[in-house]
Amino acid sequence: MAGASALGYVFVVIISRALGPADYGGFSAFNSIGLVLAIPAGAFQVVYARRVARRGPPAFDLRLPLLVGGAVCLLTVLLSPALAHVTRVDSLLAPVLVGLGLPPLILNGALMGGLLGLRRIGTLSLAYVAIGTSRVLAALAASALGLGLTGALAVVTLASYVMAGTLWWLCRAEAHLEWSAPRGDRNTVFRTLYRSNSAIGVLMALTTVDVVLARYLLPPVESGQYALVSTLGRSPIWVTQFLALALIPTLATTGSPRTILRASGLVLGVCALGTAVAAAAPEFWVGLLGGEAYSAAVDLLLPYLALGTLLALAQVLVIAEMAQGRHVLAKVAWFAVAAEIILCLAFCNDSAIQVLTAAMVAAGLVVVVGFAELLFGARPTPAPSPEPPVVVPVIYSRTGPSDT
Repeated sequence: MAGASALGYVFVVIISRALGPADYGGFSAFNSIGLVLAIPAGAFQVVYARRVARRGPPAFDLRLPLLVGGAVCLLTVLLSPALAHVTRVDSLLAPVLVGLGLPPLILNGALMGGLLGLRRIGTLSLAYVAIGTSRVLAALAASALGLGLTGALAVVTLASYVMAGTLWWLCRAEAHLEWSAPRGDRNTVFRTLYRSNSAIGVLMALTTVDVVLARYLLPPVESGQYALVSTLGRSPIWVTQFLALALIPTLATTGSPRTILRASGLVLGVCALGTAVAAAAPEFWVGLLGGEAYSAAVDLLLPYLALGTLLALAQVLVIAEMAQGRHVLAKVAWFAVAAEIILCLAFCNDSAIQVLTAAMVAAGLVVVVGFAELLFGARPTPAPSPEPPVVVPVIYSRTGPSDT
């Protein structure tokens, strides 16, 4: 996972320079939209890891991921005129390519969850690195061929299909298409997916909607600069994600508020250290990732790291609640996302710092409510689960670092 994240930043270095700020803003917006639409990939990863760990290869059924991927693809293609309008892109082909790239992303989630459930950790590790490598190669191809926004999306989509085929080949002995599965089994999977999608989906939305809003509200070059800084500013989420995931086994059995507070304190410490390193030379970090064309956005880096810290805390609180079988904070987070959109469309739409401020208000609301519930609410009792909890590396919100 660390190697894949590093390759993700290499991908950003290449593609941001190849496209320039104006087109990179559109690319990042489409990438964010695609990740939100690919929320089922993370849910399938969780569900399949649990099911396959418990029942073995008979539960490694690819039928549902293929159906969901096809449905989400069709929905995206139908919405392509609206998506092109929101992202300020003239071509309808760009959002159509985003839709065509969703089936392999969702299938990859199920395949990687199956590998984890089978405890094929070496193969899973290879898959993470291979996905990161394929994206870097796609970026190099787009740069070498001088492709624009649509061409870059096309080669990234092609790379996703190549990786889905490769993962299927690695799992071919266990994965299957069981079209005649019992109805009760299908209903159980749907209910589990729905619950997982809610929590994972709100985290994706909370960490990506500001990039899409920036693309819609700001001039193209400014939106591209904002998108690049967001890739650096959201690093607290990636760096501390293992802490949120490590809470799942403990909280599923004890529901200890002290455990959540300890994890939150560690998140704050890691984020403070990272912010201090960035504050010493913000020009260096922005220049390293995007080059001189993005230098005007240097002043956004430290405020965005503050937003990244709030999002990292929100991640811990939402996943901790999810581990205990509760969804109150997830509902608050959905309200915060809606409030952020309204705030930007109505008031905070004149500059990048205003969009960023609206995002900080939304993330701050989730964090305040989460800690208030933790400190002053009744001690939660974890809901019993028929399946043993599994810590699963669900990677979301990747403008740069990874797809699944």
